[in-house]
Amino acid sequence: MDLDRLVERLSDPAFYPEPTRDVEVIQTHISFIFLTDTHAYKVKKPVDYGFLDYTTLPKRLECCEREVTLNRRLCPDTYQGVVPLREKEGALSLGGPGETVEYAVMMKRLPHDRMLRQVLARGEGDDELFRRIARVVADFHARAVLSPSAASMKGRDGVKVNCDENFAQTEKYVGTLVPVGIFDFIRTSTNLFFERHPALFARRVREGRIVDGHGDLHLDSICATDPVRIFDCIEFNERFRIQDVVEEVAFLAMDLEFHGYAPFARAFVEAYVEASGDAELPELLAFYKTYRAYVRAKVSSFSVDDPLIAEQTKETIRTTASRYYELAAHYAAACNPQRLIVTCGLTGSGKSTLARKIAELYALQTVRSDVVRKELLGLAPDARRHVPFDQGEYAPSMTERTYAAMLERAAPLLRLGHSVILDGCFIRRSQRRNARKLARRSGVPFLLLECRTSVEVIRERLQRRVQKSGVVSDGRWEIYNGQLAEFEPPEEIGGDERVVLDRSKPVEELLHELAAVLPHEWLDAPSAVRATVAAQNPARIG
Repeated sequence: MDLDRLVERLSDPAFYPEPTRDVEVIQTHISFIFLTDTHAYKVKKPVDYGFLDYTTLPKRLECCEREVTLNRRLCPDTYQGVVPLREKEGALSLGGPGETVEYAVMMKRLPHDRMLRQVLARGEGDDELFRRIARVVADFHARAVLSPSAASMKGRDGVKVNCDENFAQTEKYVGTLVPVGIFDFIRTSTNLFFERHPALFARRVREGRIVDGHGDLHLDSICATDPVRIFDCIEFNERFRIQDVVEEVAFLAMDLEFHGYAPFARAFVEAYVEASGDAELPELLAFYKTYRAYVRAKVSSFSVDDPLIAEQTKETIRTTASRYYELAAHYAAACNPQRLIVTCGLTGSGKSTLARKIAELYALQTVRSDVVRKELLGLAPDARRHVPFDQGEYAPSMTERTYAAMLERAAPLLRLGHSVILDGCFIRRSQRRNARKLARRSGVPFLLLECRTSVEVIRERLQRRVQKSGVVSDGRWEIYNGQLAEFEPPEEIGGDERVVLDRSKPVEELLHELAAVLPHEWLDAPSAVRATVAAQNPARIG
C-alpha cells in the first residue's frame, strides 16, 4: 500500500477498534507512531540507511517481532505484540480480513504526563528520580551480560567500525550542517582515542562490561512511572544495541546535558557507578558522549533529507543537528586533553630521543627543527652538511625561518585536536615566546621540557652521532659550543609550564616519571604508575 495513503488512514480515529477522540502522529526518520487514547501503533518506513534495512515487508515483520521481544525486557506489560494491517476491496483494517500490506507494533500507551521530558519540563525532576533510573539500568545491565565471543563485537575494532560509519555517512553534510573544522576535529579526536587506549577497550570486553543493552537510552525513551519503564530499544541492528555499558549511560547523560539538565546527568552517572561498581566508567564517558552526540547529529541530518518531512519542520531539525555536532566537538575536546610541548636544550642533550619516545607512547604529533630546516632548503632529511655555526642553514635568519615554519605546521595540527611536540633547541627567549603565543591562541596548555646533562655525556653522544649514517641531526661539537655561547636559559618560564629533566638518565625512567606531569588521560591504564614530583618551581625531574 502507498505509504501516504496508509498514514492518512491510520491518522483517522475511526480506523481503530478502540474508542479514541483523536490520533497523534509522530514521525521519525525510520517510523510513524500513531497514538490513540489508549494505545500506540508503530509502523516502520520502507527505508534503507545501510545500518538499517526496512525495505521489504518480511524484513519489517521480522524487526517488529524482534522489537516486541527485546522491549519486554524493560517494559514487559507495555508491548502487546505485532498486528497485521490488511486490505480487502480497498478497505484497510487492523488484523481484519484481506491481504497483509503492513505490520505495526502495538503497545499500551504510557501516561504522557509521566514521560521524562514532560516531568523535567514541569520542574518535577530531582536527583532521586535519576538515582532510581540508574539502579534500573544497572540491574538491567547485570542481567544482559554477553558471552565473551559475543562481547568481542564491541571491542576496540567493533566500536571503531561504528564511528567510521558515522563519519562516512555524514560527510555529505560537511559545509552545511557541520563546519569542516568541527567535522575534522571530532574525527581526529575519536581516532586518537582509539590509538591511545587499545588496552582499555580490551579490558572492558574481558571484564564483562559489554551487554546486550537498550541502545537508545534518552529522554524520550523513559517513562517516570513506578516502576520506571524504559521502552523503544534498538531492534534493527544488534551492533548498535550490543555495547559497553558506558555507551548506554553516556547517551542519557549527554541528552540531559543537551537539554540543560547537567546536574541530573551527574546524579545519574554517579548513581550508576555506585550501583554497578564500574569505577572505570568515567574514563570512557567523554568518548562515548562524543559518539552519542554525533549519532544524534547524524539522525537529525538524515531527517533533513526525508521528503515526507515538511520544509518548515526541517529548519528546526537543521538547527538541532548543528547543535549536536557542536556538542560532540565539546566532548571530543575532553576526550583527548591537548598540549603544546616544546623541548629546550643544547644539541646532544637528548631532546629528540625524548620527544620521539613521548610521541610514540602518547600518540602525539612531532615537528622537528632538523627536518623542517632541511625541507626549507630542499635537502633530504639525512643529508649531511658540515657548515660552520651561524652560517648556511645555521645562519640566524635561517634559524628564525625554521622556527617560524615549525609553528606554522603545528597550528593546524592543534586545531584538529592533536597534541604537538616541537622538537628543537629553543635556545632563545623569542623562540619560546612565540611558541607560548601559539599555545594561547590555540587554547591549549604549554609545557617546556628543558633537557640538561653533563658536558661529558654530550661530547660522547655527538662523537657517536658523527660516525652514524642516516641521522637527521647535524649536531656536532662546534655546533654545541656555538649554541652554548648564545643560550638564553628559560628562566622566564616557571610553574607547571616547565619541567627540568636530567637526560643522563635512561629515557624509559624519565617517561615513567613524566607520567606525573602529562595528562593522565593520555595513559592507557588507570593503574599506570605516576611518580610524585617534588613541589618546587620550576618542576624538576631527575
